[in-house]
Formats: sequence, structure tokens, C-alpha cells
Amino acid sequence: MQRAYLGKKLISQATHPELPKRGIIGNRLQSFIVSLKNDFAGSDEKIPQFIENISGETFSQQTINDSIKRVSESLEPDYNKLEKELRESEVVGSDETGWRMNGEKWYLWLLCTMNIVFITIQKSRGREVLAKILGTDYEGTIISDCFSSYQKIAKYFQKCWAHLLRKTYSLAQEFKDKDIVKLHTYLTNLFNEMGSFLEKEPSKAQRKRMYKLFNRRMQKIMHYPWKSKQAMDIVKNWLVKFEGHWLTAISIPDVKLTNNDTERHIRSSIPTRKLLGCHRTEKGTKCFAIIESLRKTWKLRGISSYHELIRKLEIINRNQAL
Repeated sequence: MQRAYLGKKLISQATHPELPKRGIIGNRLQSFIVSLKNDFAGSDEKIPQFIENISGETFSQQTINDSIKRVSESLEPDYNKLEKELRESEVVGSDETGWRMNGEKWYLWLLCTMNIVFITIQKSRGREVLAKILGTDYEGTIISDCFSSYQKIAKYFQKCWAHLLRKTYSLAQEFKDKDIVKLHTYLTNLFNEMGSFLEKEPSKAQRKRMYKLFNRRMQKIMHYPWKSKQAMDIVKNWLVKFEGHWLTAISIPDVKLTNNDTERHIRSSIPTRKLLGCHRTEKGTKCFAIIESLRKTWKLRGISSYHELIRKLEIINRNQAL
């Protein structure tokens, strides 16, 4: 117990790591509230009702909101460290999706590596968001779709084959009598062969040799005399426009042919957008980005986000008490 005088009043404060420094909600309940809010898209109205139903204790919506804000403030230094680690990573996957802030269209950006998930919610969908996070001369590889904001921001690029094949498949289904069907087949076969090659964890020499082989295959596809508008558009606006960005995974280790990992992380946040309508304040977007970045990173590392948050809060409380 810490004691100090404030004027003539003696103020006592508990120092046990499981007791809150501010408010009336302890570490375990704070972690439980965060789980209800982010994992199950619990609303500010339903969370107090749920807690009252199972415990008999009543809390106001403002108390719940204040608890979320305090957790965010506690985790912000770790969030800033994640951003620094991300900037120093050699391979980063990135994607973005629409997000509402007080009815306005903003964007949730998600960047990830093999052991980091980083979220930021911004008004812009432009390159400046990436430049602020990664810098303007990022020396690593960015795995992404073909959105223009990803251009000229990194040293190397890997464009997502899943996006490409979904597009050609859709066209092949719509125009079954056109040579877009053949183009989709050629690209699918090439993708599958490259995927099988990468599964064998090839050596540097093997990568160099197979890159030349796969590149020749890609060149043949690009220079084939396609007849249909659909096939020619894919070649021109995808394969040729981003030439040199489709085979990076063959030559650089830890680079994947698709951006599926990033999309999977983003999908787990979609219930918040659909059920809660995102956020009403900029502070709310920041709290969500900070907390979810840490929780998703812990999950990616095989750690329970619920128990790790409790542990983090206990460490923070203990350090504050010293």
C-alpha cells in the first residue's frame, strides 16, 4: 500500500498487481471486457448487461469505455515497439479495408510479418500511410495486391497470386468460349508448380535456377498471341504492368506467393465493422488499433490473448508501483 498526502488529506493506493491503479475494474475483468468487445463485437450496451447477468455486478457504459481506454493507454508503448519492429522486418504483407469513423469513410490498414500484426486506422488510403510506418525507402519486400499505393515504397514487391487467379477464374466462368479459360489454366498450373517448389524449402542455388525457368514460363504467357479482350486485358494490366513482381517469392526466402495471411487477419476484424458500425471517435479507432495489434500478435505467436493481457497489465501495475 502506498500512502501520500494531498494537501492535508492522506491518500492510500493499493500496489498489488491485480488491483487497478485507476477505476474499479481489475486486470482480469479488463481483459474479459476487451475479449467481449473485440472477439465477439460486444456493444457498449450489451457488455454491461452480460456482466450483470453472470455476476450480478452493474457497470455503466462509460465505465466500460473508460476501461477500454485505460487498457489502450497501458499497451501503447508496446504498440509503438511493434511499429519499430515492423519497420525493421525484411518481409511485410499489407492490405486495407474500408472502416467507418463517425459515419465517414476511413481505412483500416493491416501489416503483418511472420510474428507481428500491426493495425492502424487512417482517413487516407494513400501511400503516405505506408511511408509513415515503413519509411519512403523500405529495403525489404512488400506482399500486396495491385493497389497503386503500394508502388515505389519498397525495394522488392510480391503481387498476390490469389487476387490474380480469382480474377481470371471469374472471367473464365463468364466467358467460357474465350481464350481467357486457357490463360487461367496456364496461370493456375504455374502457380501450383511454384507453390510445390517452395514447399521443399529450396537452397539459394535452386531458387536461382528455378527463377529463370519460371520466368521463362511467365514470359511465354505474356507474349502468347491472346485473342480475347479479357485475356489481353489481364496480360496488359496485371502481368506486364507488374512485371518483376510475380516471382519474387522464388528468389527471396520467407516471401509468399499470396497475401492470404494478411487478408485472414483483416477478416477477423470484420465483425466489428458489420455489427458495431466501427467507431464514433478517433480515440475509439486508436484504442481498437492498439489493443487488436497486440492481441493478434500474441495469437500469431501462439499465446492466449486473454491471459497475456492480464500478465501485461500486472507487469505495468507492478512497474508503476516501484
